Amino acid sequence: RCCFVVDPWSCGKRVSGLPISNMPKVKTKPRSRQQRQETKGPGPGIRFNTGLGQHILKNPLIVNSIVEKAALRPTDVVLEVGPGTGNMTVKMLEKVKKVIACELDVKLVGELQKRVQGTPLASKLEIKIGDVLKSDLPFFDACVANLPYQISSPFVFKLLLHRPFFRCAVLMFQREFALRLVARPGSPQYCRLSVNTQLLARVDHLMKVSGTVDK
Repeated sequence: RCCFVVDPWSCGKRVSGLPISNMPKVKTKPRSRQQRQETKGPGPGIRFNTGLGQHILKNPLIVNSIVEKAALRPTDVVLEVGPGTGNMTVKMLEKVKKVIACELDVKLVGELQKRVQGTPLASKLEIKIGDVLKSDLPFFDACVANLPYQISSPFVFKLLLHRPFFRCAVLMFQREFALRLVARPGSPQYCRLSVNTQLLARVDHLMKVSGTVDK
């Protein structure tokens, strides 16, 4: 997996001319039955639904690095998609004004709530339960997310068409998808995803993350 920063271009004219119907659809390989089954999480009673693309960042060095690269400010409102058990959420809550966490799995919502319950961080956390692709995005200054596999492409374009403009997004993707985001003309990975993303934003590769740190 790879971590990227996405900075939307501030020129509204460049964005308004791109029809939503032109957004690329990236095909994903079907997952095996073994991959789709739920896998046990780090805590008792917690199971991660890999069918939803859930993968939890456990390495604190990687979590800290992602948060640091987002250059968050004390006045920031941060959007996080797929917070899981809150490893990255808690780190961001310590730095910003508010974190809006969007989570589809109600079981993980409960774990996240328990994690901040009774602490000063609880008042800074807002949790939205449901499918982020079917919901209107709230106002936010930055987006930091370890994205579920299945929503990478549609969420990127939902993010880039969001108004008002946000400052930046630091997102983690599968390597195959990530290479398409930054592909240059003439390369094998260059496609409509590359063209449309680079039309709407500046995209930079921040770091490569081993698959062993987000099970």
